[in-house]
Amino acid sequence: MSAAKIVPVLLMMLGLAGCKTGGDAPDRKMALVEETDAIATGSIAPRATIDGGVSRWFDERGAALPHGDRLAYCHGFGCEFKTAIAIGPSERAELAGIFARNTGSPEAERRAVDQADQMWEKLAAPQLGGPPDRRGSELKDAHTLGQTDCLDEATNTTTLLVWLERNGFLKYHHVRRPESRGAFLYAHATAVMTDKTTGIDWVADSWMRDSGDPIDVMPLETWFSLAYVDPVS
Repeated sequence: MSAAKIVPVLLMMLGLAGCKTGGDAPDRKMALVEETDAIATGSIAPRATIDGGVSRWFDERGAALPHGDRLAYCHGFGCEFKTAIAIGPSERAELAGIFARNTGSPEAERRAVDQADQMWEKLAAPQLGGPPDRRGSELKDAHTLGQTDCLDEATNTTTLLVWLERNGFLKYHHVRRPESRGAFLYAHATAVMTDKTTGIDWVADSWMRDSGDPIDVMPLETWFSLAYVDPVS
């Protein structure tokens, strides 16, 4: 095979190793097990009070927005699997404590979002039917219970942010549709929230962290600038 033909093939293979950014609506996937729970199947219609871009993101993933205190958690890559995770009284109290200890400013609230996402992932992990999620996306982990790509991670964090905003925990931020950047090995998507005091968009990005680890919270413009930089360990 000539060099001219090899390069496109290599680029295609590299693209498969990256995380899809979800610019177009993907084909809906069938779960490997039969699901009848409306949260898990994504058959609950989005609420009109949610930003249209957020609603469209969930529709494209075939995922449900939070319904009461039951939240869908995407895994298997591209939201192939969706498991309903309940936030009960003890979890709500833990989240309330996190935000009570981090109050009074947008910066403090972003620290609370980081800690809340860690709690959210730790709550979900033992309920997903697989080992705890590992950082990044390996092709061998596709279609595997408990493992996530960046589309799963962006959706899951956005799910939590929507629930937090609906329940009055977010005072300084508004949830936005996830954003995407890069291509091939560096293709990536993340949850986004807008600081209502400054209008600056911030990411809450958990993809390059093991399940339950501190996440990356930074201005969206900084995140965009790192599109072709190897993530920190």
